[in-house]
Amino acid sequence: MKDNTPFSEITSVSLYNDVKIDFSKEKMFFGEGKNTQRFDVLKYPFLDKSNDKQQGFDWKHDEVPLTADTKEFKLKFVNHERFMYTRGFQKLIFLDSLQGRGPVSIFGQISTLPELENVINVWQYFEGSKHSRTYTEILRALYDNPDEIFDEAFTIPELQNIAKSIAGRYEDAYHNVIGYIYREQRGLGHTKKDWFDLKKSLIMCMIEINALEGLRFYAGFAVVWAKHKSTGYTAGCSENLQLICRDENEHLALTQFILKIFRKEKSEGFVEVYEQCKDEIEERYYEIFEEEKEWIEYIFSQGSFVGLNGTILIQYLIYLTVRRMEAIGIKVDKERLGGKLIRKNPLPWINNYINMDSNEKLPQQEKILNYITGGVNQDKDDDEILKSVSHLL
Repeated sequence: MKDNTPFSEITSVSLYNDVKIDFSKEKMFFGEGKNTQRFDVLKYPFLDKSNDKQQGFDWKHDEVPLTADTKEFKLKFVNHERFMYTRGFQKLIFLDSLQGRGPVSIFGQISTLPELENVINVWQYFEGSKHSRTYTEILRALYDNPDEIFDEAFTIPELQNIAKSIAGRYEDAYHNVIGYIYREQRGLGHTKKDWFDLKKSLIMCMIEINALEGLRFYAGFAVVWAKHKSTGYTAGCSENLQLICRDENEHLALTQFILKIFRKEKSEGFVEVYEQCKDEIEERYYEIFEEEKEWIEYIFSQGSFVGLNGTILIQYLIYLTVRRMEAIGIKVDKERLGGKLIRKNPLPWINNYINMDSNEKLPQQEKILNYITGGVNQDKDDDEILKSVSHLL
């Protein structure tokens, strides 16, 4: 039988709820509904500050000159170096493609707090309109047929395996959100299992994003920066990745913030589910570590750079993994990370690229862009990042 009930009478999911909402008490997700976009009352000031900071980072995808990079890549690189660059960019493109649609499609549809809704929109804008378009400019500069590099990515088993592993968490959350919206529209209600599955999928997706922003980008970043550090080559690519990395660090801070709310703020409705997922969260991080370790071994399978090889980059991966896990409250088992916890950065020079606003220009860099200062330091721990809202937790 066809359902002739008017849509407006059966749905509580809407773009505007005309009921007055107290946004000082509204939930981040599954609250009373979207309402006036107002920012005089902020439940979580950190989110609004992140929005401002990201907008202050604004830059154009094609403003960094790449002419010299084109000549250097074609004339100065040997085959295994081109292989590492190519695989690195193919993976970076995939990561930002997911993030160029995931935040709004998954979390934006169910956000009910104005400062969260808006920071999610800005977050996704940078991933797609800045990062993905920048990668296209880089491929156009380095390769005679950039379309072949895009298409080739779908034929590389090592890349497809890691892509499917990451995308699975996004797809699970996306489908659960769509199911939630459908049940709301049809007035079907939600069982305890529906709520549990939905909230668990959102938590696990945010864990996946946290690792994506804080771990998965760095093999590609490090390869380009190491080549630039040792030779001065591809300064334009290096600078573009510095701009992207600065954005990703701010996005990492967002994921750390949201995950802390999920596990500590009972009024948001995620704490109980988070507790039941702790073992799976921990296990997933170890799986991600192993995937990234295997990826590093793969891209270094044909050779190394001066100053960077697979062994030391895996040490850097361990260093980052320890920091990322501890930042979201996971006690690290050193045996799962090769038998050692590396707490001292094995690639200290990389901070000159990551902290681009607080360091002097590198000797090899002929051009540097001036942007707003105050980029997020990737080594801040969870408490430092969240101190502005500590009274709420």
